[in-house]
Amino acid sequence: MVCPFVAEFFSEKIGRKRTLILFSLPMIVGNFITIFANRIVHFYVARFLIGLTEDCIFSIIPVYSAEISENHNRGTIGAMLLLFISLGHFTCSLILPHVTISVFSILSLIPTLLFVLIFGLLVPESPYFYLLNGKSDEAKGSLRKLREKHNVEDEFEEISKAVVELRSSAETNALKEFFSVKSSLKAFGLALTLMMLQQFTGLIYIIDYTQKIFDSAATPLAGDVSIILVTLVQVISIASFTNIIERVRRSIFLLVSAIIIFLLQIAMGIFFCLQQLRVNLSLISWLPVVCFMLYIIAYRAGIGSISYIFPAEVLQPNVKSLETTIVISLGLLVEFGIATLFPMVTNSVGFFIPFWIFACASCLAIAFIWLYVPKTTGKSFLDI
Repeated sequence: MVCPFVAEFFSEKIGRKRTLILFSLPMIVGNFITIFANRIVHFYVARFLIGLTEDCIFSIIPVYSAEISENHNRGTIGAMLLLFISLGHFTCSLILPHVTISVFSILSLIPTLLFVLIFGLLVPESPYFYLLNGKSDEAKGSLRKLREKHNVEDEFEEISKAVVELRSSAETNALKEFFSVKSSLKAFGLALTLMMLQQFTGLIYIIDYTQKIFDSAATPLAGDVSIILVTLVQVISIASFTNIIERVRRSIFLLVSAIIIFLLQIAMGIFFCLQQLRVNLSLISWLPVVCFMLYIIAYRAGIGSISYIFPAEVLQPNVKSLETTIVISLGLLVEFGIATLFPMVTNSVGFFIPFWIFACASCLAIAFIWLYVPKTTGKSFLDI
């Protein structure tokens, strides 16, 4: 919860790019520790360091990707974050059961080191950051590199207009503006509510306890095999989503996603309720695996992806970093609470209660999306 605030501070002071490179270092150190770890305290320290990098990624990359994108591909580029996270889950489920922790830690270093080299050498800083700091030439150079063309005057002018608007309130304290400007507070409320509802659709519970849930449901496949299938479906669904996100209104994606998740959570709740009543469910023992696959598709193609893109789109640029940080931090707090408390609920009353609680949250999400989420697809920051 604390790390996004630290990352946000560095992001405003030294830039999005340098912050991402700086915060990749804890993950490198953490993986080096686990290569040689032989005491439990080593794993605690390593996991803490890796967590610093993870939290920075979730708070800085959505802002950075939104600022380097064009209006027509902002959603696609924003969704790349979750695509590669899902690829990470999939490769973990394939590789980790067959290698030692030391070997896996060595393999985990490869993408991080590649990031530092490739991102550090080839990818420019956000043009918005340059303009916010009065560096027009650097901003133009960044745009030319990103667009791979020399003439970027039209887009530069559009970005400049957005920056001029927020420059008029640049001397206003971001925290003061956060609470005093009605439109800023409303946008924050929309982004925060969507993030809270996304967390309460239960992904962290499902991902962390997939194998236990499948084993408890006595599915035809072993729990570890089921996890591979679920993570593979996750990759395929996000990859498909990134290709069509700009062609369909994101509010439609959100609404369909929430409706499907609601129905699946109800089905899972009924399944485990009947199982607890000792009803013979052998004929439909496959249902949890199918429901989880459909859930992953619906989640990743809708509320799971868009809730991270949405704040970077609707929050005003001069308070975007602060408000995005708060949204992400509170989302992490709720995620921690769900991952910690809901297994206790499961142990006390069974699997069905958490699923019905998640179904209620999904029902609220349907109403919220229908009534309040605005259209942002294809619009510039200035339009929004």
